[in-house]
Amino acid sequence: MVASLRSRWLGQQMRDLRDDRGLTLRYVAVQVGFEYADVKAFEHGERVLHHAQVTALLDAYGVYEQRVRDRLLSLARDAFRLSRWEDDFYAPDLDVSMLDNLWLESIAERVSCYGATLVPDLLRVSGYVEAVVHRDFGPAVVEEQVRWWVRAIRDRQERFDGEPAGLRVVVTESVLHRPVGGNGDAARLQLAHLGKAADRGQMRVLPSRAAYVSGMDASFTVFGLPQPYPRTVASTSHVHDAAVHEGQAAQSYASVFDKLWAAALPASESAALITELM
Repeated sequence: MVASLRSRWLGQQMRDLRDDRGLTLRYVAVQVGFEYADVKAFEHGERVLHHAQVTALLDAYGVYEQRVRDRLLSLARDAFRLSRWEDDFYAPDLDVSMLDNLWLESIAERVSCYGATLVPDLLRVSGYVEAVVHRDFGPAVVEEQVRWWVRAIRDRQERFDGEPAGLRVVVTESVLHRPVGGNGDAARLQLAHLGKAADRGQMRVLPSRAAYVSGMDASFTVFGLPQPYPRTVASTSHVHDAAVHEGQAAQSYASVFDKLWAAALPASESAALITELM
């Protein structure tokens, strides 16, 4: 089993609760009737426990503050299974890292995306999504799966409809010119959508004349997370999986994004450039 970020973070928080109370793993295992090896593996993120089992541990640690219990039990449910993404018949078999990426996006207070080659998911229109899916998966993909991707990406975008300040996107100027397939209307609608995002202050275009910034070669996303999670986590996506970066690596990506945001055209100039291409 590949340990997910969700299970590792849950295990770490539960281990901290146990350590704060001076309890040993063996004592806890006996008290709640679990195998010692299972509790140890759980704290290392290598085993996922059911909701009822995590509840039993919280009771053993005397954690009764409702806000804390609700947060940890919610994380336990998410570590066990992300039903939103895993229970749809037409959903692809998403890699653990991709599921972690989706989860991070759902809890983040701010999401900052840099698109070096393509428009990031959170600003794609349906026609653009369809074209990219057909290119990524080839002739084997069925239309039900294409529709799943369109629906899934739109669902992810909805949370930012009412809170535009929670999303910042930088795309290179070359992204605006890059054909991905589909018909001409899809390209026009995608540009129009980017123009509206620029008008809202969500998106900027990094012009071709901009000086090189170390780290700008590939697309990435930076997540600003609420407490008690790490303040900054980043991810780099590939075709069918993603890599999650924590600690200093995440801070480096955040620094690169801030430099790219500053180097990009202001919102009004970005919108004007997009309008010229339509």
